[in-house]
Amino acid sequence: MKRHALSFVLVLAGIAIGRLTTNAPAFAQGGGDAGTPAAPPATTTAATTVPEGQPRYLQAMREELTAMGIADAACEATDSQRAHCRLTESGSATDRAYEVHLAYSDVTDTIYAYVDRYLVATSDGAHTDVLMRRLMELNWTMLMGKFEWDPTDGEVRLAMVLNTDSNFDRRAFRSTVRALAALADRHYGELNRLRESGR
Repeated sequence: MKRHALSFVLVLAGIAIGRLTTNAPAFAQGGGDAGTPAAPPATTTAATTVPEGQPRYLQAMREELTAMGIADAACEATDSQRAHCRLTESGSATDRAYEVHLAYSDVTDTIYAYVDRYLVATSDGAHTDVLMRRLMELNWTMLMGKFEWDPTDGEVRLAMVLNTDSNFDRRAFRSTVRALAALADRHYGELNRLRESGR
């Protein structure tokens, strides 16, 4: 009889522990008091609330740029699968304003972020070879970002690519925008000097 009672108690204890384990993620996400709202998710998945005819993460991009305090950010859908944002970021060292573009595509599942016309170095420029060598050296060392050059008009861009194939990572999005401006500002003085004087 005692053995049956002990078995019954163990079964009840197992059920109770199982329920606590199942509810643990909900407790972890609660954040504290019942009156305290949970922190916003770090990622956003494609939701059913996306307005028809708009790319799936366009609204999330707008929300993050607003949360970052970027007042002049303007985002619009170019078609049902693509969007484009334009904003200005100022450098802390050079006090230069950098025009940043964010080209988002549901087709490639990417956000292509770049500083527009970072420099202009024509193919026949006196110091373009020296500048190109330095740009390639920097590309070799950078974990995030790359310099690009259009030989047709001499435009030099600093660009980064953020993948959105599985979700929209809000932290990664903010980091990309901030890092792009910081890198642009860090290297502008040296690169512009090389472009102008070759030294």
